Amino acid sequence: MTRQETETSDQDQARVEVSIPAPDPDLFRHTATDDLLRLLSDNPYEQFTIRQLGRLTENAAQSVKRAVDVLETNGIVTVSTEGNRRLVGINRTRVRKSDDPVLRIPQPEFHRPIRAALDRVRDEIGELQGALVFGSVARGRADRQSDIDLWVLTDDRTDQHRANELAKDLGEQRFDGDRYEFQILVETPESARGHGDRLEEVFADAITLVDSEELRDLKREVMSDA
Repeated sequence: MTRQETETSDQDQARVEVSIPAPDPDLFRHTATDDLLRLLSDNPYEQFTIRQLGRLTENAAQSVKRAVDVLETNGIVTVSTEGNRRLVGINRTRVRKSDDPVLRIPQPEFHRPIRAALDRVRDEIGELQGALVFGSVARGRADRQSDIDLWVLTDDRTDQHRANELAKDLGEQRFDGDRYEFQILVETPESARGHGDRLEEVFADAITLVDSEELRDLKREVMSDA
């Protein structure tokens, strides 16, 4: 037996506490588990039906049900009933998140460029009501060819023009010697409601960087229709 070296690189990512020994040792046996935890931890005040979770995470309902059963046994999710529906939410007492949302992004090489983009968005785009990173960067599966995809909620749809300029400027900067391609999508609450189906995919695997009541209301409306 040897002493375990201290790891610091993952300490700021979202984490859940698990009892040892685990009440159900099959905790991570199911393929849907990671997808469910990512969605539920980014939306800690929401509850979802099994059907909604299946659609939002693109997992079969039976796979979701089996994963939820194990997560509930281990106290990581809470399940309530409403008629014949099961409503699933994260157990907020088991979730630990960094106060700095950028540090929740799994791959640290993307922290500096995303922080720079977020600072520019805050400074140069109008009334910011929310911001997310989504796609492969949010999932922790990006490579050097991956775009950094940001979604921004404002009160003015014309902010898209400025966002395009920011994306171009940021793409010309170097971060630790590397350049990154940025895509910054701008929506208002009104325009976003016009294409909720597309936003389901954005919201389902996103990491929230800037939160607000307006953003939470929009996410709830879009994902409740799943």
